[in-house]
Amino acid sequence: MYHELTVWSRGIIMDKEARDVSTCIATAARKLGYHAENVSDYIDDPDRTNCLVRRYARFSDEPILDRFVYENPHPDWIVLVEETIIKAVNFFRGTPPGGGVLVINSARDPQYLLRFLPGSMLARLDRLVVVDATGLAEQRGSSPWMFVRDLSELAFDRMSTEGAVERLAIGRGIAAPLIGALVAATGDLPVDAVADVVADRDAMLRGAKQHTVVQYAAA
Repeated sequence: MYHELTVWSRGIIMDKEARDVSTCIATAARKLGYHAENVSDYIDDPDRTNCLVRRYARFSDEPILDRFVYENPHPDWIVLVEETIIKAVNFFRGTPPGGGVLVINSARDPQYLLRFLPGSMLARLDRLVVVDATGLAEQRGSSPWMFVRDLSELAFDRMSTEGAVERLAIGRGIAAPLIGALVAATGDLPVDAVADVVADRDAMLRGAKQHTVVQYAAA
């Protein structure tokens, strides 16, 4: 078994959410005995507010030989931390035909979201997974911020220094339901085992139960 996970997000304001998704998947896979890697975006990381950024994870039952290839060459699991990224970039670049599992944080109808994918990208789609991660995450404070965190936390948890340690819990907020939907829809990692490394276990389990899957390739 071998999977490449690429999480697309936007710089600074949503970066932690993306990091948490890739970190929890890699950590859980490693605890289950797989070889796993979790790397940042060394390719085109602008580290600027709202600019597209990526976080990567890979896991395999065989040793990963390309450990220092930072960009996933053939991502088959793709997570969009917010829905407008569906129109922003070809996130299926390198994905095998009919092999991509796409998870989107959205409350919209999956058929509506499919309209934004051109034919060349639809040809690489296996499953579309839609989860309202924002609605399923635990609300914190009184901020109307989309990602259910007080704005002051953005400065607190920003990791711009190589090798810095996370200062906030890993796997809370919208990251938790996104992880749950991804793990439940793919079925390669046990939901309970992944939940053990997610800070907001309840929100992760809500995402595992409350998501919609469109099996596109079969259709």
